[in-house]
Amino acid sequence: MQNKDIETQLNKIAAIYQDDKFLSTEWHTCPADRRDVEFTFNCLNRLPDVLKKHVLDKANKLKTRYEKNTYIRTMTESLVSYLPEKLRLTLTVNEDEIRYIAIACAERCRRIALHHNVKGRSKSLTKSNEDSNSVNVTECNIPLTEISVTNTNDIYPLLTAYVESFGLKKISLTKKGVTELGAIKRMCDKRWWIPSLRKVFKQAYEQAAIKLGLVSKHAQIYASDLTVNNRKQQRARNDELLSSISVINDIGQQFTLKELSNLNVSNPEIRKAELMLRLRGFEDLSKSHDHVGIFITITCPSKYHAVFAKSGKPNPKYQDFTPYQANQYLCDVWAKVRAQWNRENIKPYGFRIAEPQHDGTPHWHLVLFVESGQVERVKGAISHYALQEDGDERGALENRCDFKLIDPKKGSATGYVAKYVSKNIDGKCLDKGVYGEDPITAAQRVDAWSSTWCIRQFQQIGGASVTVWRELRRLRKSLGIDSVLEKARIAADESKWDDYITAMGGVFCKRKDQPIKLAYDTSFDSETGECKLGFYDGNIIQSIKGVYFQGQMIVTRFFSWRLERANVVCSNLEFCK
Repeated sequence: MQNKDIETQLNKIAAIYQDDKFLSTEWHTCPADRRDVEFTFNCLNRLPDVLKKHVLDKANKLKTRYEKNTYIRTMTESLVSYLPEKLRLTLTVNEDEIRYIAIACAERCRRIALHHNVKGRSKSLTKSNEDSNSVNVTECNIPLTEISVTNTNDIYPLLTAYVESFGLKKISLTKKGVTELGAIKRMCDKRWWIPSLRKVFKQAYEQAAIKLGLVSKHAQIYASDLTVNNRKQQRARNDELLSSISVINDIGQQFTLKELSNLNVSNPEIRKAELMLRLRGFEDLSKSHDHVGIFITITCPSKYHAVFAKSGKPNPKYQDFTPYQANQYLCDVWAKVRAQWNRENIKPYGFRIAEPQHDGTPHWHLVLFVESGQVERVKGAISHYALQEDGDERGALENRCDFKLIDPKKGSATGYVAKYVSKNIDGKCLDKGVYGEDPITAAQRVDAWSSTWCIRQFQQIGGASVTVWRELRRLRKSLGIDSVLEKARIAADESKWDDYITAMGGVFCKRKDQPIKLAYDTSFDSETGECKLGFYDGNIIQSIKGVYFQGQMIVTRFFSWRLERANVVCSNLEFCK
């Protein structure tokens, strides 16, 4: 490196510290200081400025230059290793760079597929796929329809291996409607790669921030500031896109997608109101059946927590688990508990809420209603499986799971969990968060956390289908068909969740035995009259048209809609991406 280049890099590193703190450290007290600076810059060059500053702060606290350089090298390698090997050029990228990489990867897959389809040279392609990490990003514009169905068995494993080398999950063929040809088309399309790569980079950066202790109530609670800002920008882009697209129905009614989005559960206020309504309905149902309400909290073992809550110091037991992996642990515990309950014929109903602790580690709150004689067995099953892993560690018995019986004389179950619902949606009607933070800001940070780690915040346990409920709410007038259907329709229209469940067969009725089910029908192109086919898999598109009752379809959706953007009519959403 030339002296001028070194000076430039020195200035870049010094710019991180407005008080020139870095330039006054021991690194510059010996003749080898410039080589140290060059080494430091080369190590840290792949980290964003926020992480650079944090690593340098930690390194400056060490005594010898050897310890400092070793820490910088090992920590940088550790942080960058959260990315797949092919993406370890930098830990954070912008949207344009993600799009560039996505185009490169999609074109690589397209050329592999087309070349193998034409010449059938699978062995040579496999070798070239393993040896080459670079791709010419000039799009070849060859349509995906050129890929032949006859060779998908050979092409699919080749592209799957390539996809997995970027840390992405392979496209499962066990999912309903997904074909080998459809999977190949997805891997050859930049629109599939862009969100997939975005997820990889977001999670790698967030995991690095957690590793460095940046995510905690003593620093950046629930999620890092960069992740929160990126989520805000993503929401702004989504709002702009929805506002720019209109939908028009058969009789000429026109709305923007943003206007329609504000009328359903995409709107936080409506989402919160519906959740509270359903929870209240479960509570009213439990009172009529003399069932007992239990508030349960389940947390993860110590090795999933990066930072101590009280001191803010790193947890020595932490084993680099991500919040997603911690949530999967909770899912596994829940699956075992549910299996045990099924064996004992215990059928609780209620809601589950997943939320982050201060360092991003998830824990679950459950509001369950059960028969009074089953309370101890419910608690016993949860305690057993929650303590099955590292159950002998210090504090496990006291903190791993907690149970509170809900006493109707002291307050309602709905009121008990209202703060948890509000905290995880919009933060309104709260004075402060769990750790004293601003509730509105906390809700935004929780939203960024949930989006980054793909964690479902709310889940109904037991009860009837909420989608059927929403379809019945579209029917404003009596159908005069049957008392059961009419009771369910009236209950939905009057927002009485307990009456709706009763009409659907009761809280213990299995979904397959419930009298009203969703009705799907084939979607047709209004101009050509042909069936609409899936973009990737070519399957006939089935969309919700209403509900089925006693073999008869009751239509709740009467119009066909088309999308319009920038004065250009398009027949499907793919055009608008």
